[in-house]
Parts: sequence; C-alpha cells; structure tokens
Amino acid sequence: MKSNLTDTAKTSGKTYIIWAHPRADSLTAQVVDALKKQAASQKMDVAELDLYRTGFDPSLGTEDEPDWQNPNKIYSEEVRTLFAELADVDNIIVVFPLWWYSMPAILKGYFDRVWNYGLAYGRGQRIPARSIRWISLVGGAQDKFETQSKDAYMNDLLTSMALYGGIEDSKVEYLYNTIGVEEDIQNPGEHHKQLIEQAKKVVVSLAQ
Repeated sequence: MKSNLTDTAKTSGKTYIIWAHPRADSLTAQVVDALKKQAASQKMDVAELDLYRTGFDPSLGTEDEPDWQNPNKIYSEEVRTLFAELADVDNIIVVFPLWWYSMPAILKGYFDRVWNYGLAYGRGQRIPARSIRWISLVGGAQDKFETQSKDAYMNDLLTSMALYGGIEDSKVEYLYNTIGVEEDIQNPGEHHKQLIEQAKKVVVSLAQ
C-alpha cells in the first residue's frame, strides 16, 4: 500500500498529508483537498496518505509489536513501505476529526504501527521531517473546548508525540464548531468555507 503522490516543482519542501475520515465527501476531506491545492499553488511537492481509502489496518499484531530487546526487528512490509515514504519529507500535516477528545482509531493505529521502535525512535532513529502540523476538526464551540482545557490536553498529547519522534517544530490548529450545534451558525456552508480558509493558512505558513 502506497500513498498518492502529486508532483510539482519543489520550492518549499515536500509536504506529506496524513488524514482520516470514513467519508470521502466529509468536511475533513474538503479541508485536505484545499490543503493540496494551496500547496500546489506554492509549488510544493505533496504526498497524501488517505488511511481509509488505502485500506490501512490500524490493528497492531505481533508482526509489528515492538521488541525492546531487538531494535533491528524487521516489521511488516506495509509498515516499512509507509515509513519509507517519510524519508525525504520536510513537513507533515495530519488532518482528523476530534472523536471522544482524541483522534480516530485508524489514525492512532497508524502511529502505533508506523512510528515504531527502531524506525521513528530508539537507537538514534527519528522522523526525518523538520515540522509537523496537526489540524483537528472540533464539532463543538471554541469557548467550551478551551474552558474545559481540552485544547491544552490535545496540545500536550500531539506535541509529545512529535517530540518523541524527534520533531521539535509542532503546532496544532483547531477548526471549531464543525457540527454547529453549540453556537448560532446561521450559514453552515459559509462557516465551513471560513474553516477551510483557516486551514489553508497552515500551508501558507510552511513556506514562510
């Protein structure tokens, strides 16, 4: 299994987009499409890993279970192939809806299996990218999310994951009230357009 590559003249580094949503017409998918178009307009190389459409299996079996006594363990072909796709990546963007104050299980399984011991960390190994951006689509309102310190929790989780893989430049962008039930959203379509424009700025910032 391999991601889909879109080649353009490389000026701002290669960007690898990892995303997860069961519906190909979801707002998450629309955000990813906008990110790819924005990156292309900036003449950035783009690689996309759509975990659902590629049929990724998030279950970690014995073949990919870390062996703490053997940092040279050979993992499954799927894991080795997907990790190899990070070899010449400058920026990683992870896009996902927030479910139960966390990422979808299929995305968590990607990190469990692919960002593995002896590949992404341990024995001097690390993720080769210089930066990572997390774009999380939050169904509820920003005020409630921040009042309950859910943003602080997610920031700590995602930044810690990045640091464990050796990426110090890690930032989280939240797209709030995607469902529109906690605030008075008169025009959901216009609101979603604004969220997409917000997400595109993440790509713009990578070229600065």
